[in-house]
Amino acid sequence: PRAVGAGLQNLSNTCYADSALQCLSYTPPLAHYLLSGRHSGACSGQRASCTLCALQAHVTRALLCPGDVIVPKGKLLPGFRDQQEDTHEFLLFTLDALQQACFRKKQPLPTPPPPLPPPPLGRPSQEDATLIHRVFGGHWRSQIQCFRCHGVSDTLDPYLDIGLDIQVAQSVTQALNLLVRPELLDPADCYQCGACLRKVPATNMLRLHAAPRVLMLVLKRFLAPADSKVERDVRYPKRLDLRPLLYRLYAVLVHAGRTCHSGHYFCYVRATGGPWFKMDNAQVTTCDASVALSQCAYVLFYIQTSEL
Repeated sequence: PRAVGAGLQNLSNTCYADSALQCLSYTPPLAHYLLSGRHSGACSGQRASCTLCALQAHVTRALLCPGDVIVPKGKLLPGFRDQQEDTHEFLLFTLDALQQACFRKKQPLPTPPPPLPPPPLGRPSQEDATLIHRVFGGHWRSQIQCFRCHGVSDTLDPYLDIGLDIQVAQSVTQALNLLVRPELLDPADCYQCGACLRKVPATNMLRLHAAPRVLMLVLKRFLAPADSKVERDVRYPKRLDLRPLLYRLYAVLVHAGRTCHSGHYFCYVRATGGPWFKMDNAQVTTCDASVALSQCAYVLFYIQTSEL
């Protein structure tokens, strides 16, 4: 998308869904695919129950009708209750529903494959082959090293988003560095080494094995079980350097309030090559980039731009 589109009507307490849908609508590879209309042609007879068809209709209208205020289709708000929900949970629920729609009729993504190689072990899973995983999906490589025999166990774990602990970190970059810092496994829950055939002390090291086209970073602001919120400011860059890859920020999702069950959600989005816009339900207004970059962000969306 190269221009900003419509605002979304708040159906009492749907700001969490409105903000999430706006961020998805301005996700370049997803929006380009949906606007091409390629999915609907292969989904005849299933459109009434297909979440991907519902999102295609929503994105097409939202992006092509600037100045309008539209109501999200009921299929995109399944089980809606007249109460506040967590926008991150709604995002994951929506991505899972889109993933299930891909299983019924897989559609190729008209974009280059990620520059980092896919997992080399075994055949690609069903999830790896879908549109959603090819846009948002990546793989962590978890390496556990035994202190006794020094053997290393490799595990590849898929993900659609990355959660960042911000209780200590001052910035997203620092939080990412803390995430991949070697971790000494708790002696009370030692690693069962396959070579030593016993529980042993070990370290766990997390590394980015395959990077996604779209990087969705979730700042862990809500703490259980007290349901409290981490209100501290955490700096986030306009361009994120994850060597050898470079990412550009295009959406910032914000929560204003003290708990995930109250308050208000809104977002900032940037159409390709254009200015930043604040999307607050029906209200769509331009804003300076400095405003979008100085929010108490909850979810950040980055698009891969190039290799360094």
